[in-house]
Amino acid sequence: MLISKDNSVLLIIDVQENLTPVQESPRGVINGCMTLLEVAGELDIPYIIAEQDHKVFGSTMIDLRNVMKKDTCYYEKDTFSCCKNKKIKDAIKKTGKKQIVIAGLETHLCVLQTAIDFHDAGYEVFVVADSCSSRSSFQNSMGIQRLIQHGIDVVSREMVLFEWMDKSGSKLFDELWEHRLR
Repeated sequence: MLISKDNSVLLIIDVQENLTPVQESPRGVINGCMTLLEVAGELDIPYIIAEQDHKVFGSTMIDLRNVMKKDTCYYEKDTFSCCKNKKIKDAIKKTGKKQIVIAGLETHLCVLQTAIDFHDAGYEVFVVADSCSSRSSFQNSMGIQRLIQHGIDVVSREMVLFEWMDKSGSKLFDELWEHRLR
């Protein structure tokens, strides 16, 4: 199945000030999530921002906050799976979308548990591998392998963007091609 801009919601997980810098590829996660958020905003795709234990891990990275809409809601959680947090689960359900595109931290923990739980709840789930990370490449690889074993679609940022856009010839496509994808 392809990702539909009309049927998807973007879920950014735990890209926070005290967690992101210790990841194997922090800049890749930040840049990937920024691009996903920018394009989601331009295409009117809803997005949800989850934060793990805000007091310990801090705010969502400033780079991401700078590209989000001013009225963005941040959902604090203490569960590893966003699906086990009632407010996040209800926010996703309220969108009416059946596809969830997930990016963030950490691949083998919160991303994995969230993806499996939402998949088991009947959603079509896509994990954006190049916009996720773990503290080690081993943990990241193990997380990706397990996602695939559970039937989760593991995709790249570029796959998401092109499936959301569906065709070339738009101003957004031209901008992405010229500035973000090279």
